[in-house]
Amino acid sequence: MSRSYKIRIPIEVLLSNDRLDKLGSFSMPFDVMQILPADQMQELLKKSLLAAGCSESGAGITVPCKKGETAIIDVENRIIRLRANLPKDFETSVYEESIRSVNAEIEKALAEGEQIVGRMSQSADSLLAAQMAAQLRDLAMEARKVLNAALKETYREAIKTKASQIGNVTNISESSEGGSTRIRIEVAV
Repeated sequence: MSRSYKIRIPIEVLLSNDRLDKLGSFSMPFDVMQILPADQMQELLKKSLLAAGCSESGAGITVPCKKGETAIIDVENRIIRLRANLPKDFETSVYEESIRSVNAEIEKALAEGEQIVGRMSQSADSLLAAQMAAQLRDLAMEARKVLNAALKETYREAIKTKASQIGNVTNISESSEGGSTRIRIEVAV
């Protein structure tokens, strides 16, 4: 009767760099209501994101995330770019009688800089895809919360600015109920 052993296989010998990049990243668009001209809405959104604890980087506005994860909001192109940690290796079970050939295959792939093809790489791909999808989903939800709060603040400020363009603002009141916010602005024209 043969025994099964757990072994770790470096992920780069199972999947190509292109495939790893696709598994570890995701982009999603978002909309911004055009209460004011686009450049003013972008500037208001940027200020709201920075006030919410985000930081400015060359690629856009970076949302605080777990170590190794990134969520960057590109205000100009209205896209959130997400990147999640990829595991360094893949753990699988190998039967005692095939462990030598599997180790030889791994060593050969590492030495030649190639990927192992076959059942092991297919299994790693499908398991890693499921794991990364869940990780990216959670990251997207966190980034979207920050973005939604910043958009709400952006709209609030844009409405006030728009009202001041119409006439003299005499009174502003806000109320929140459930997931809705009402802003009442009185303008003397």
